[in-house]
Formats: sequence, structure tokens, C-alpha cells
Amino acid sequence: MERVILHCDLNNFYASCECLIDPTLKGKPVAVGGREEERHGVVVAANYEAKKFGVKCGVTTFQAKKLCPEIVIRQPKFEIYNKFSRQVREIYEEYSDRVEPFSIDECYVDITESKNFGTPKQIADRLRERVKSEVGLTISVGVSFNKTFAKIGSDLKKPDATTVITKENFKQIVWPLPIGEMFGVGRKTKEKLLKVGINTIGDLANFDKKYLIKEFGKVGEELSNKANGLDDEEVNLTSFQQAPKSIGNSTTFYKDLSDRKEIELGFCVIAESVVRRMIKNNIKTCKTVSIVVRDGKLKFYQKQCQILPSRSSQEISKTAIKLFFDNFSQISDVRLLGISVSGFDEDGQLSLFSKQEGDIDEVVYQIRNKFGAGSIVRANALTNKKIASALDRGQLDKNSKD
Repeated sequence: MERVILHCDLNNFYASCECLIDPTLKGKPVAVGGREEERHGVVVAANYEAKKFGVKCGVTTFQAKKLCPEIVIRQPKFEIYNKFSRQVREIYEEYSDRVEPFSIDECYVDITESKNFGTPKQIADRLRERVKSEVGLTISVGVSFNKTFAKIGSDLKKPDATTVITKENFKQIVWPLPIGEMFGVGRKTKEKLLKVGINTIGDLANFDKKYLIKEFGKVGEELSNKANGLDDEEVNLTSFQQAPKSIGNSTTFYKDLSDRKEIELGFCVIAESVVRRMIKNNIKTCKTVSIVVRDGKLKFYQKQCQILPSRSSQEISKTAIKLFFDNFSQISDVRLLGISVSGFDEDGQLSLFSKQEGDIDEVVYQIRNKFGAGSIVRANALTNKKIASALDRGQLDKNSKD
């Protein structure tokens, strides 16, 4: 039986949620971004009305206001966004027991066994109607025989549209698309492919696979197969929860940091937020700690190292601090700091010292969950409350699978 997979993509999700929260925003240019006055002024999402003026993800809120003086900028409300996302997923789950979230606003839905609800296109159209009428949001749906083409299909027509890609028509629909539209082709891979004359997905499909394997390894083989429609990756069961491969967080501070104690405090705060995510995901230990730094000229620096298995915020922050001062002590204007951890091991054995520290983190996590983020704080957090609260102002804890 040929598989039928949908990729459902909520259109302009964050900005559309803001219009649901405040109906007076409907029809106005709207963007979601951080506080401009506290240097969190970066646009993370914009609706179609704002995009017409050139406002896009990544520009500063200052730039957005210059491009579109009438724009309304709202700060992120991730708890509410998650609530809307869950409501939409519940609709999908009425049609299949295989609903796999790809992100907060995207899902794969396997409807191979859902023929009693109609044809694949009828099901896709019905989902669009229900999400619009019951939640107030719109989705674009790609319908295909594999995940890759379903994802490409949902991107082809927006907003509120259904695109069907079959084994009979994918060469006409998918192959003429620019290589950058191929799911899994990032900026660097795109540059390398263009250099050898691979300009479209069709070029990739017909290129010498041996050369692609030689130049790109396993990734080259996978891209070649997927461009030819050879993607057999299944949609996970709704009940399946895949553990993240890495967990991280970062923040842009209200001022550039130069004092050692401020930088140390910044890393301590971020390490605590990362460990909270480890506890929430039931991850016992990590063996790799990575840091990212951005200076006042917006230049990025990265470094990582191995540690003994740990889930201690103190151990992770100490490692991050050492990485910074061993490698980037010349940076006198730190604008952003980030920590990510990986190398997870469910059976990892902790030293007695690390276990004691981990137990303390878990107790702190439980207290804060029950009584609020400010119910228990580090003593050094009192030295600069603005830095200490950098991740408690509604910013998103980033949980990456990479």
C-alpha cells in the first residue's frame, strides 16, 4: 500500500496567534520580537502585511519600525503559542494515530490508513477548514508519498492551500525548484552544490551519485535519494516521544558585558535553564558542553569540550566559564552568551560529587515549579538582577535536535 503523508504548516503562526489574542490587530502589520530597550529587539516572526514592507525574521525591531512605521510589535508569549499548537494537533489526531510534530507550527501526519475520511486531498482540505473554523488559524498542507515531498509541497502555496505531489507528477513540480528549496540543503551545502552546477532539485536528482557520496558522504547519498523520491522515513506514532540530541539556550543581554563577574553570572543563569530542560526531558547526564559568544560587532565564536557525565548546573557553568576565558578572554564586549549540551547517556554513572550537585538542581527545579522562578535564587544573582533574570522574561528555552 502506497503511503500518504501530509505536512501541515501553520501560516505566520506567531503573528497570527497575536491577532487571535488581540482581534484589533487583524489586517494590520504585526511582528513578534523582543524588547528593543533591553537589546532583545530582534523580529522572530512577521505577518504577511508586515512582510510587504520588507520586515522579515532576523531584522531588529528598530529596522522593522523604519521599514513600516505602522507596525505593531508584540513580545513573545510562548505558553499561549504552545496552547494553540496543541489545539491544532488535537484536530490532526482525530484523523491518524501517526502525528509527528516537526516544530511548534509544523506536523507530519500519516493518513495511509485514513481512507474512511475521504481522499488524501479531501482530508487535507478538511483539516484546513477545521483549523480555520475551530482555532482561527490557517495551514498550508503538502500531500505526498514521502516526508520530503510533503514538506516541499506545504511550502509551495501559502497561505491556506493544499498541494498534492504524486509519483506521477513530482518531476514536473519538484525538479524545477531551486536547489535551496530542497529540504535538508542548508546555506553551506547549497553553496557547494551550486559550484558544481547543481542549480535545481532535478539537477541533484540526476547528478552522479558516486560524486555526491565522495564529496558529501552519507548526506550526499541521502539528498540524491530524496530528490528522486526515495524517502522511506516513517511518521512516528503520536505517543512516540523522541529524546532531543542536544539542549541549549542563549540570551542577548541588556548591555554588553565586560566584567568577569557579570560574564560568570550570565553563564550560571544559562546553565540553570539548560539543566531545567534536561530534568524536564528526563535526561540523566551529558558529556559535551558547547558555548557560543557574540560580541558587540555581532561576530560569533564557538567552542566545546568533553566532561565527565554530569547534570549539574554548577559543573556545566564552570566548564562554560573556563571555555570562555581560555579561548575568548580578548572579547571586551559580550552581547550574547549561549550554552548547549549533548552526548546524552540515560545510563550514565555520576560521581558522588556530581550526583549531590544534580540532586540540588532537581530540588531547585521542583521548588521553582511549585512557587515560581523567583522563589529561590543564587546568592550571586543578587549582584545584578537584570542579568540574573535574563531568561525569566518570557524568552523561549531552545530545545534543539541536531
